[in-house]
Amino acid sequence: MKETRFIAQNKEKWLESENLLTHDSKEPEKLSNLFTQVVDDLSYSRTYYPNRSVKVYLNKIAREYFSIIYSRQRDRKNAFRLFWTDELPQIVIHCRKELLVAFLFFCLSAAIGVFSSMKDPQFTATILGDQYVAMTKTNIESGDPMAVYKSGNEIDMFLGITLNNLLVAFRTYVFGIFLSIGSLGILMYNGIMVGCFQYFFVERGLFAESALSIWLHGTLEISSIILAGGAGITLGSGLVFPGTYSRLQAFQISGIRSLKLMLGITPIFVLAAIIESFLTRYTDTPDIIRLMLILASLTFIVGYFVVYPWLKSRSGFEVPIKEARLAPSANEPVNYNAIKNNAELLKDAFLFYKDKFAKMAPWILGVSLVVTTGRWWLLREVVTTRAEIDWWVQFFGQLLFGMGTPDIYFIGVNALATSIVLYVIFRLISSDAAKEKQPFNLAAFLGIFLIMGAVFGLLYALEGWGVFILIFTFVCFLLGAYATIGSGEGFASGIGRAWQLLGASYSQVLVLHLVLLLITFSFLSILSAPLVYMYLNILKWQFAEADVWINDVLYFVELFIKVLSFYLTLPIIAACSAYLYYSLSEVMDASHLRQSIENFGVTKEKYTKK
Repeated sequence: MKETRFIAQNKEKWLESENLLTHDSKEPEKLSNLFTQVVDDLSYSRTYYPNRSVKVYLNKIAREYFSIIYSRQRDRKNAFRLFWTDELPQIVIHCRKELLVAFLFFCLSAAIGVFSSMKDPQFTATILGDQYVAMTKTNIESGDPMAVYKSGNEIDMFLGITLNNLLVAFRTYVFGIFLSIGSLGILMYNGIMVGCFQYFFVERGLFAESALSIWLHGTLEISSIILAGGAGITLGSGLVFPGTYSRLQAFQISGIRSLKLMLGITPIFVLAAIIESFLTRYTDTPDIIRLMLILASLTFIVGYFVVYPWLKSRSGFEVPIKEARLAPSANEPVNYNAIKNNAELLKDAFLFYKDKFAKMAPWILGVSLVVTTGRWWLLREVVTTRAEIDWWVQFFGQLLFGMGTPDIYFIGVNALATSIVLYVIFRLISSDAAKEKQPFNLAAFLGIFLIMGAVFGLLYALEGWGVFILIFTFVCFLLGAYATIGSGEGFASGIGRAWQLLGASYSQVLVLHLVLLLITFSFLSILSAPLVYMYLNILKWQFAEADVWINDVLYFVELFIKVLSFYLTLPIIAACSAYLYYSLSEVMDASHLRQSIENFGVTKEKYTKK
């Protein structure tokens, strides 16, 4: 082929390759395809035009592509450092208005708490509770006003405080989905509580002693709650102020930013719990040391979340934030041949949820109703005899209440119910992957049922420990369940396949577990909102205490909310596991890459024949 014809035939493709290099956002699939074609053309030009400028031109483009690919690999290695030194400060700059609103609103609420306590002596007891106020008064009379921080074992206190702080923070954050009003409401409550608490000691002439004790850990703790409020306002702002984006795209952008901000402040809660559990209790520590620790905490918060982001914005960030946008079409096809990171898996899972929810909803509602009816009928008169129960057992048990297995019969009931929902989800995904509707596969359904039987048997045998273990292994079980369908090789081969995939990439699976746990916790926090149970209590007040039936009805409704919440989150977890199966399969087998390599010389052969 003549050089002029070679150039004329491929110049549009090369121009497209050059244009892609100048774009800030580069689609990985398109980048890979164009790189492969450019390298193919370069190989051809080296053979037939070794001393011509076209070879130099193509070599330049290929080198730039290689530089981009190599820099992305290098960025992955530095991702952890860049998150704390560059990305999080950049997010703080983007969210500075929301964070300022959260700070001012919290300060105003604290002022309301102080003013209300001054005008109404009973206001403090209303906010803090009569029991807590009575206990604090007793401690003051005994000469140890801060005795509340000395009660309990340090380790137990640390775990309890950390959990409570995280609960408050994530509830403050996820309630921002209610157009930011939910986050503002929780900020108001916490601000009023802080104002009442501080004034309670000021009123009794204990300002210095209380401030040095409370703000020793409170500087980090309260700052983190304000930051969580700012993250919640950011989350809701995507729905309220979409700007030039669609409301869905704006919500995704605000959701990613706010979630990263929440992840960034989570370690601060742990540090605040360490200080409160191990340092605050020593109230006889010299005041100057406690004051220095408070100032050090304040310096860190102001320095890292105010001064440092401002300085970085002036000097320039290393890697500017690239907006992640959903495709305008809800029917964006899923690529089952690509290797995907966890963010891409989640994106595909949420699109699947949106597209297929109408087909899944009847099964989810029906299964939730049957499971709720069984639990209500068998357990409504059962009184729990275990008065002593570890807090973490209760917490993890409530987190996945819908998977609760209080009786041996529920191993079968829960396994069957969950298997039905999972099979519906997996059949939809496998049909999409095969591009044709899959017939009912009894063997695959029984395989899923056996795996779910093992899951609920584990929960029944180990109770709270079972839930704790399951948090780090549930995706593994679901991956095995999908392999019975996705592999098309039967139950035993599917389990073996899943085991191979897990052994090759468990680090990605573990990170995906943690992300899904956060999403599940956030979703359940919304569904189990105190507002729902307040409405149930209001309804209960309308009937006499002798009306036993209303208690049964309300108990049924409460059970249904908790069970339904689990089955509503299950499609996200299951879809992520199914898409993970295809991604890990490509990592292990590289079947799509092998096919691309086999076609690598097709262009050259085509040119030669011409």
